[in-house]
Order: sequence, then C-alpha cells, then structure tokens
Amino acid sequence: MLNVKEDVDNRILNISSKELNFFEKLLISRGLNFALPQRSSRKDEINIKASFEKAYWNAEKHLGERDKELTVASLKSIALNFSRMKGPKAPKALLRAIRSLKKKDDIVITKPDKGNGVVVMDRDVYTRLLKEASIDMEEKFVKYDKEKKKKKRGRPPKRDHPLLEKEKSVSKLIKRILPESVAEKLLPKGSRLPHLYGLPKTHKEELKMRPVLSAVQSYNYLLAKWLDKILKPLASNEHTISDVFEFAKEIQSTSLTGPEFMVSYDVSSLFTNVPLDETIDILVDRAFENDWMYESHGIRMTRTDLKELISACTKDQLFQFNGTLYEQIDGVAMGSPLGPLLANVFMCHLEQRLEDNSTFPKFYKRYVDDTVAIVKDESAARAFLNELNNVHDSISFTMELQKNDKLPFLGMLLTKNCQQIATKVHRKQTDKGMLTHFNSHVDQRYKTGLLKTMVNRASKLCSSEVLFNAECEKIKSIFRNLKYPEGILHSIFKKSDFNALNFNQEQVPSNEDFVNIVLPFKSQKSSDILRNELNHLDCKLPIILRPVFK
Repeated sequence: MLNVKEDVDNRILNISSKELNFFEKLLISRGLNFALPQRSSRKDEINIKASFEKAYWNAEKHLGERDKELTVASLKSIALNFSRMKGPKAPKALLRAIRSLKKKDDIVITKPDKGNGVVVMDRDVYTRLLKEASIDMEEKFVKYDKEKKKKKRGRPPKRDHPLLEKEKSVSKLIKRILPESVAEKLLPKGSRLPHLYGLPKTHKEELKMRPVLSAVQSYNYLLAKWLDKILKPLASNEHTISDVFEFAKEIQSTSLTGPEFMVSYDVSSLFTNVPLDETIDILVDRAFENDWMYESHGIRMTRTDLKELISACTKDQLFQFNGTLYEQIDGVAMGSPLGPLLANVFMCHLEQRLEDNSTFPKFYKRYVDDTVAIVKDESAARAFLNELNNVHDSISFTMELQKNDKLPFLGMLLTKNCQQIATKVHRKQTDKGMLTHFNSHVDQRYKTGLLKTMVNRASKLCSSEVLFNAECEKIKSIFRNLKYPEGILHSIFKKSDFNALNFNQEQVPSNEDFVNIVLPFKSQKSSDILRNELNHLDCKLPIILRPVFK
C-alpha cells in the first residue's frame, strides 16, 4: 500500500493550498485521459443507430444495388445487437472521487506545458497567471465592446449576440469568394465561442502560463483548416523540419569537422508576437507568385479575396475567458489551425533576409520556433544570436548551448560522438510517463497500438541498437507502472527489432477505402463481437466499414 501511495504522489504536482484524499489522487494519477465505464441511456441507443445510419449514407456511393440491400439489413441487425450490449460498472470509490473533485471549484486540474502529468493549482493563481500571459497585454487583447460593434444605421437585429454576428460575417464572405461546391463545406453551423485556457510551465524556475485558445468548432474553424491545408506548401523552405524522423536521419549522417559546437535557439512567445498584417501580406504574395494559387488548386480569386479570408480566421478573434468576451487584435492565437502556418511563413521570411545579409551556420534546421545549429564555437553561436535578434523588432530569441557535448532538441538528445552526432529519445523532468493506463475503459487495440508506437518511435530516433535497447527497457518500465500485463509486453517486444519492426509492415488502407462508424466503447467483448460482424460483412462489399470507439 505504501508503494502505491508513493507512486500516486510522484505522478501529481499539487501546488494548490488544498489536500486531496487518497482516492482523489489515485484517480487523477492515472492521467487526465483515464476513462471510466459510463451508464448507457436511451439517448446512447439513438446515437448508436444514428452512427450506423450515417456510415451507410457515406458508404452508399460505393455500393451496387444488391450490396445496398445486404448492407442495410446487416447494419440494422448489427446496430440492434450492439445497442443492447451492456458494459461493466465503474468502481464506486472512483465515482465518489469524481463527485468529490467536482465540488472543489476553487482548484484547477490540468496538465503541464511540457511532458505529461497532472498539475493541481488554486483557481485564483491559475487565473492570475493566465491573465498575465494573455489578456493583460492590452496591445494584443481587448475586451469586446458591444456598443462599438452596434450598427449605426438600420433596424437593430433581433438576435445581436456577437457569435451570431461573426457567423453571419464569415458565411457571407465564404459565399462571395469561394465556389459553391467548396463554400458549402466551410460554412459555420452551430459553432461555439473559442475559450482561453492555460498550461502551466512547471519546467521553468518561475511558474508561468502558456495561453492556448481552443478554436475547435468555432465560427471560422472550418475555413481556417481549409486554408491551412491548401497553403501549407508555402510555409516551408530547406531549413524547415516537417518530419522529426527524417531530421533524425539527417543529423545522424552529418559529419563534424574539428571542435564544432551544437546550439539551439528558441523564439520567445512566437505566436502572439507574429506581426499579423505583415505576415498575411507575405503569405498572399507567395500564393500569387507565378499564379501558384490557380495552378495548384484551380481556384480563381484576387489577392484581396485571399487576404480577406485569412484575416477572417486570424484578426479580431472573438473568445471567452472567465465569462467575459475578448478579442485578440494582434498576433496569432495559440491553438488556431492557421497558427503554425503563419508562424512558419514569418520565420521563412526572416531566414531569407538572413541568408541575403549574412552567413548561415554550417547546419541549421528549424521546427516552428525551435532551431538547432552547428557552429564553429561558442563565440560564433553568440554572434549568430545577435544577428537573429536584429532581424526583426517583433521577436526575440534565446539560446541554449550544448553541455558536455549534449543538447536536447525535439524530444531527442543529440550527443557529439567523434565526428558524428548520436541521437536517442529524451524526456523532460516533467514527463511522468502518464500514458493510457491499462485499467482505462478503452479498446485494448488502442492500448497495444500505443505501446507499438512508442517502440517504433524509439527505433527511428535512436541512432544505435545499444541506445534502442536501453530505450526499450525504459518503455517497459513505464508500461509496467501503467499496469500493462507482462504477456502483452512480451508479445510486443519479442517482435521489436532495431532495423525492422515486424508489426510496422502492415498495410494501412487509404481514407478512400473505409468508412468510420464512431461508437461508444462498452466492453472488450462487445467490441470484438462487433468487429467480427463487420469483418464478415466487409468481405462481401467493395468498402471497409471500420468501428472507431470513443
């Protein structure tokens, strides 16, 4: 019992003034994604049948007339059987712990900015730190003034909620600029207000907060996702890291000549400090260079049109914090789909200016706001830092030098080894190993899939078999603490090989080959039965019907 208590305490960082009882700590020590069985209701049965019906309508275009009759009859039977199945009951002690935690509205339970784990904070401290990191910056955030937004002419609208006004404005813009076939998919319907939350930077000496704006299902979310998809090729250059595994291969093959020096540079608060108008102009210029927009996507629009679409997704972003409406008037919201795109566009522009005016380091690679470089010595590293800080007034860089020939970067530890650089998986001190607990009410395929992913990641980030084997031992220790049975660990690790993982050779179907059926996870037995029934049906159809459990 003592070991369990110590393990629970080690996984939680409680910086609040409140004490939690053992079962409350036991519950949150299993991670914020830990799932308990839910009671089924009549509403769940209706949603299950609706999911099967939606899957049929998505699959119908791939089916012949005889296939349609078979599919309708089979899905009706499968849906009825699955809706009648029941899952286990949640442990009463953990249910009591949930009810108890819900009553403690003077604390906030969240995750840290880096790594994984659980942080418990007093709500007033959380709110103060989040305000200091966001809405207290009056040059970037302002309180929404309803009086200034009112129409000066005409009859006042019956419904004048700011969210409805934003929806109407974005819809009108989309219909005016984009073809009907594209616009229909991007129109906001039943959207919600973005909300601001924060992730505590527990890895820093002084506790601060990283503000994040949750924009999912907001009034401009679909448009922002679409713009990000079509404009992404414009946000990269030869220095951009798009795949961490490819970067690992590249730096492992980089030869060092003499006593060269590794250094990393980081932009302070890049997203909120991106000069928005300037960056939008840069992106629009790139999109219309050599008529790229039409040549790549066949869409005819003017520069003004594209600028209006991007501005609608980034400027005057309405959001809610503590029951009050605010607007972000400058910078890119952390959490916006266009955030990384605009940050990369701006950084690519700065790198072009640097290349035109000065000498780049021998090796220079960047992932959004994190950069790694290989320079001659420490003085060269500081000289390049000065050049970075002089390239634009809006942003500033910090620098981290190698220590004992080692430098952490993008979840890896880079180590100088003679004339080469060795790599292995790196974990921050805030990483508590809080992945999906085996007792979490989740499909077992997802649990084994997570374990395979961790092993696969290790094989690609570790530069030698010795480092890979050492990382595998760490992974085993993490998953043993998560109560994964030795049988599952053994079955996965016996297939693992540094050069070629057997379980990584499976062919994954493309998105066009299957239709998802999103369903609640009831029990492992009911999920396995459902999969077998759908697999039996799939053998007779030209499309794969795949269950996805939530």
